[in-house]
Amino acid sequence: MINNTHTPISAENPRPQDIIIRQIRQQLLSGVMQPGMRLPAERKLAEQFGVGRTHVREALQNLESYGIVETRPQSGTYIVGLDVSALDGLIADVLRLDAYDFASLAEMRVILEVSAARFCAERRTTQQLERIRLALDTYLEACASGDDEKRHTSDFEFHRCIAAGSRNSTLRTMLQFITPDIMRIYRKQNVCSIVGLNPAEEHRQLYELIAAQRSEEAADLMKRHLSGMLEYALSLREKE
Repeated sequence: MINNTHTPISAENPRPQDIIIRQIRQQLLSGVMQPGMRLPAERKLAEQFGVGRTHVREALQNLESYGIVETRPQSGTYIVGLDVSALDGLIADVLRLDAYDFASLAEMRVILEVSAARFCAERRTTQQLERIRLALDTYLEACASGDDEKRHTSDFEFHRCIAAGSRNSTLRTMLQFITPDIMRIYRKQNVCSIVGLNPAEEHRQLYELIAAQRSEEAADLMKRHLSGMLEYALSLREKE
């Protein structure tokens, strides 16, 4: 059973997901958590750590990208069956992500996402295309309703589904690793309104190009789609 004694995480903390990861690390080292055990659902973890489910999801995505936890369909999320010392070393690597600046993350995201769009248009299955469409529908609904939290999470899910459709597991893992931090900065800086993007229409067009398997056009559109984000990130670097 997970230890419920913890210090609530303030919504003002810039890296609440890192605090979640540190607390999971402490519980592994103390023996409260064990390799191979099933974690509580996101909602339960959010209640225990005193944060929103988005922060829990970002923390678990970071841990999964490093092979520390795994999600099993129809079962839940489990700590992998490595020994505690190996898990501790992997978690330490996750927590070193702050060494990368926003511009570096943005540049790498463009490189990966453009390739993901191209490969997805070439390789996606019918089932993967359906997941992209469902993610698009959720995103468009969030935009129409003005639900910013849902818009950010469904934006990530749309791009995650495109990465999955690339059928390149390394590319997908790298994007899952860096994108949550980029989305965190988006929310903090309100990037979309700053750079004047029209992401909803571009998401629709990306889906249509992937559905039509027009790979080069999908890659070109993804590059344009992310150009405002990249320009903004580079402008921040120049001001430093």
